[in-house]
Amino acid sequence: MVPELDKQADVMIECVQNHTPHCILVDEIGRTREVFAAETCKNRGVRMVATAHGDLRTLVENKALNRLVGGVETVAIGDAQALGESMISGRFNKLRSQRAGRPIFDVVIELQSGVHNECRIVVNPGQAVDDILEGRRYETHRRRFDPDLGRMSFVFEKR
Repeated sequence: MVPELDKQADVMIECVQNHTPHCILVDEIGRTREVFAAETCKNRGVRMVATAHGDLRTLVENKALNRLVGGVETVAIGDAQALGESMISGRFNKLRSQRAGRPIFDVVIELQSGVHNECRIVVNPGQAVDDILEGRRYETHRRRFDPDLGRMSFVFEKR
């Protein structure tokens, strides 16, 4: 338990340094310091289970939190590559956004507010972030529980 929200990142690091956990559960990563602390935990071999507001697309767009899913950097591409891409997109641009690194999380689970029996699972967050940055839809596995039937349904879809 974190005594004050502003100390959450410090508690995460302290836990890894002093207690060598196999897994850390974190509710509400919402600050840059907490993202860096999560990255430190992951780099030390600790499994992370955490929550953050928003779906994957909004995490990619959030500058404070996008390192959770690999981060985003702007790179300049060569003339030939920009020209080739302009043939497809219809616009010439030498700057491109791309994923900066590996996501901290191996799996992303998206929950929607007010929807209690359904979730979307992103089994390859790195590829999904790449798809988002390229303007493509990303693959999810939608899982829905029907409480009346007591069954779970699975659907593969693009968001």
